[in-house]
Amino acid sequence: MLIKKMYAYDRFPGIVCLSGSGERMTMKKIFFLILGLTLFLSTAACQSDDTVATTSTAPVTSAKSGEAETEEDAKLLTLTIGGTDLSEYTIVYADSVYDQKILSYFNTEHDFFKLIADDIAEKIRQRTGVTLSVVKDTAAAKTNREILVGPTNRSESDSIDTLDVYKTYVKRVGNKVVVGAGYISTPYTGGLRESYCFASTYHAWDKVDAYMQELTASGTETWDWSAEDDFSTTVDLITVACIGDSITEGAGSTARDFLAYPAVLGRILWQDHLIINVGNSGKTMRDDLALCYRGTTQHAAVRRYAPLYDYALIMLGTNDSYFDRNWTATDDERYLTSAENLVADLTKNNDALQIMIMNCPIYYGTNGSGSQQVRTLQGLLPGRLTDAGYSTTFFDMYTFTAEHLGRENFPDELHPGDTGYQIMAAKLAEVLAALEDGTYSPSES
Repeated sequence: MLIKKMYAYDRFPGIVCLSGSGERMTMKKIFFLILGLTLFLSTAACQSDDTVATTSTAPVTSAKSGEAETEEDAKLLTLTIGGTDLSEYTIVYADSVYDQKILSYFNTEHDFFKLIADDIAEKIRQRTGVTLSVVKDTAAAKTNREILVGPTNRSESDSIDTLDVYKTYVKRVGNKVVVGAGYISTPYTGGLRESYCFASTYHAWDKVDAYMQELTASGTETWDWSAEDDFSTTVDLITVACIGDSITEGAGSTARDFLAYPAVLGRILWQDHLIINVGNSGKTMRDDLALCYRGTTQHAAVRRYAPLYDYALIMLGTNDSYFDRNWTATDDERYLTSAENLVADLTKNNDALQIMIMNCPIYYGTNGSGSQQVRTLQGLLPGRLTDAGYSTTFFDMYTFTAEHLGRENFPDELHPGDTGYQIMAAKLAEVLAALEDGTYSPSES
């Protein structure tokens, strides 16, 4: 199962509790806050749903039995917001630049703020029996009765603190309810090439939903959402750093920020994961070569934020063979030692980090990149790193791409194109799922 949900909540203003994966998770959140990572608010785009707010007559699913109940049988909560009945409200979601870009390549399934708004509407319907309309901010006139999702064009949305991507907010601002979270920007922030993260916003309403369930279970029939009710919390996102060269950065795609394999992986796993693309074109694993990865600003950022990561996917070596055509046994050791140095950097302040080594994809060119010798060394790395005490496994990207991608998927015979990156990302989503539930086996990759 892909989803790993660990929430900490405290319903009292100004108090944030951390829980979930224990000491490592607490360090992650505290570290992130101390660093004060400046992450910029993105604006977003989608289509609207013009459903009229009504009292639903659809069956409600029992949380205990899973059996359908009618509204007459179910215990429902009457919710007012500052004394105004919930049925007078509309859910308004943000129109974002990111979603506009994505929708030009894909379809409405990637309209993330709308998906989040729809999910909130369904949770509200289950708890209250009221069905609220869901509309995009650019398609609806402003009213005084709105639940705002994401960085909408309403001024109330500006009240969300955006510095912490792991922090979520649901609070009343005047007569409105604002739902949001910290965001990250693309393409570069502090040396990191990052995908957008919608997971925090997706889980922002969970704390409200849990509270409403508690009220209903205790026999409470009416709740007035006062201005003092604060549902700020933290979410333990599964954080994955994708480290590599141009194949990780997304060369060969028609839009690296949106179609590189880490960006696609981030969209597949958008509900619970933060996928960070720290690929840098032309870089090598070997420290002794002029364009080594460990000499980049990306690597400096990787080291700085390493305590946040749960997984690091490393795919470096394609350029090593290209820049050293006279490879010797001495170079074998240089490659392996450089890889150990990179992993040591990553795990210095995060000994729970899980490392996945990936070998180079299939290569159709003739310029010497991605040689078989480097792939052999990449296959040896997991054992060497494991013996050194690092939590390491292996994914055979070469065999996978040889079996599932053809020459037509490599526009320049070296870098996968849009379709190739999507196929790679879909497979890696399966691999991460297996890693997370403990069922992954490199022999089955």
